[in-house]
Amino acid sequence: QLAEVMPWKALDEAYQLEFTKNAGRAAKPFRLLYGAILIQQRMGLTDRGVVAAIRDTPALQYFIGLSEYKAVEPFNYSSLAHFRKRIADISELITNIMNDTVRAKIEALVPFKVDTVITDATAVPVKIKYPQDTVLLNQARLNLEAMAIDMAHQLGVPNPRMYKREAKHCWTSFSRHPKQQRGGFHKQVKAQLQYVRRDLRYINEFIDQGATLPDEQAIRLGVIRILFDQQWYMYTHKTHHVEDRIVSLQQPYIRPIQRGKANAKVEFGAKIDCSLSEGVVDIERFDFTAFSEGQDFAETLDHYYDLHGHYPDEVLADTLYRNRENLKLCKDLGIRICGPKLGRHPKHVDAA
Repeated sequence: QLAEVMPWKALDEAYQLEFTKNAGRAAKPFRLLYGAILIQQRMGLTDRGVVAAIRDTPALQYFIGLSEYKAVEPFNYSSLAHFRKRIADISELITNIMNDTVRAKIEALVPFKVDTVITDATAVPVKIKYPQDTVLLNQARLNLEAMAIDMAHQLGVPNPRMYKREAKHCWTSFSRHPKQQRGGFHKQVKAQLQYVRRDLRYINEFIDQGATLPDEQAIRLGVIRILFDQQWYMYTHKTHHVEDRIVSLQQPYIRPIQRGKANAKVEFGAKIDCSLSEGVVDIERFDFTAFSEGQDFAETLDHYYDLHGHYPDEVLADTLYRNRENLKLCKDLGIRICGPKLGRHPKHVDAA
């Protein structure tokens, strides 16, 4: 059913804008690769996994536009990475085509048009291990030890004394007893900070002597330096709060997002501000740093105006959007915004 409603022809015409005539070998069809990406997102597969799933499933081969079933891989998995880079420039155009298609089908089903916008913000959690100071420092120590050994080999000097066996024993004895008292946790953080500080000193000396690191390790080294500064500040000041706190060495841009929900008071990932209009969800703002969604309310209305040529008649939003500035904006534009009035609730409510 999804294959029948997708605007494949319009999407393929937009895809052709990325190519020049008579320039190299013809690219694979847009439906073949874009359909594979849709399957990958729906099923949560890797590039290799989605190609294997398409090879084994006739329905998936029909979805990507193949005329008959073939028990072979339709393309190499590496083509998906090149395809993503190629459509990055036309991603906004693809989104507009998809949105226009959805709006057209909704208008065909619903004869009257409802100019209502629903706006809200939420967090998009990523799959990372729950961050703990001791775990992050231990990972940093292991990375620094590998870097120091590689740099020592480059310079042709003996490996520095990093007390690897002692550090491993210290970490193992701590990790085997996860329910540590506060004193034991504080002691482990101090030990890991000392190991990391020693390793950083060795690496700085090797860099001064002319040793180099690959780009990936150089980036990781910069992240570890920031992590050490943050952890040292929290240890010396006896606090658990620091600005732009790093919670993952692999993804240092991730920040903790305060949610205040019952199941998760803090989530780790990006925060998005979304708007729902005529069955189409638009992401108004995407940021890994926490922000106040009420600041983007005017931009949401302007985005709606750019798409439809007029402002909505009604906006449904929670109390975080309903500040004085946004209420005045809606009043000036003639937009009805639903929700209680600002200020303290009256003690006596007139029944009439």
